Amino acid sequence: MVGDWPAAVASAWHPIAFAQQVTAGRPVAARLMGRPLVVARDDQGTFVLDDRCPHRGVPLSRGHMERGAVICRYHGWSFGRGGTCLRVPGTLLPGSPVGALPAVERVGLIWTSLADAPGALPTLPDAVENSALDRFWWPLRATRAGLLDAVENHLDPAHPHHVHPWMMRSPNRRRPVEISVRSGPWGAEAIYLERTKAVGLIPRLFEGTRLTSIGRLYPPTIAEVAFEGDRGLRLSVAVVFSPEDTGLTRPYAHFATARGQMPAWIKRSLLKAFHRPILAQDRRILALQDTWRRDGSSKYATGPLDVMGPTIWRLANGVAEPERQHRLTMEL
Repeated sequence: MVGDWPAAVASAWHPIAFAQQVTAGRPVAARLMGRPLVVARDDQGTFVLDDRCPHRGVPLSRGHMERGAVICRYHGWSFGRGGTCLRVPGTLLPGSPVGALPAVERVGLIWTSLADAPGALPTLPDAVENSALDRFWWPLRATRAGLLDAVENHLDPAHPHHVHPWMMRSPNRRRPVEISVRSGPWGAEAIYLERTKAVGLIPRLFEGTRLTSIGRLYPPTIAEVAFEGDRGLRLSVAVVFSPEDTGLTRPYAHFATARGQMPAWIKRSLLKAFHRPILAQDRRILALQDTWRRDGSSKYATGPLDVMGPTIWRLANGVAEPERQHRLTMEL
């Protein structure tokens, strides 16, 4: 653990805002691992500062932008990229700088890291950057959930029968499913061979006959669930989970579907409409967990259907995950 956060989480890049939110006209408040931040844009792109004026502690996000600089609303101190104080009104003397963090704009998100020497940006699911698909990001508010709990929930095959009855799975009809699981330092992948007509409402609408379901972990906090049919990808739901604070996690949700006869805007509207109750159900169940267990380590028991959980926790905490592969059968 680093600073009470799992080691790989503390050193990773995380999204803190959508790029379209950040204009040259106003700074945007953000939060990462309990640290208040402000995101701003100048003629060179976006930059990230601590959301606290060093003079009297007023949030810089409550100020305004002027010629690419963030202006504090209290005494008008002006800060540019890198945190340099550019101007203190009424004097030619310099003011104290404000803390600055790295910023990268990628796939429509603003990413930053609290690490002193952050590594490479995380690997993203192919569907997030595939221009041949119909794609969209769904802005969602932060939810009361442990970070790794939320990651596992997205990849967990065992809860839909109980948490999302008839929406995703039948609560009382199960079928044998062959599962192939592989994992390593790169992440994990679970392939579910179903070869059957989908039962849940959402799978029936968007998938028809489901051949393969896939859960993929891109460590430490990116998870994708994809559904494939005889013609390839039908639906990808990829989520980048960002740790705003202890027990407060913001999901950046990306949807991708194969292009076909249905216009993209109709699919987008339908996907949002049908996933709203799913999201609400997941939020309720995650809020019931002990969210202080940030690392989700040995505090939890591991069951026979916990396909991804242990790998998620090991990789997030910097524990070695050797290359391994196994098969099992469960009833879904």
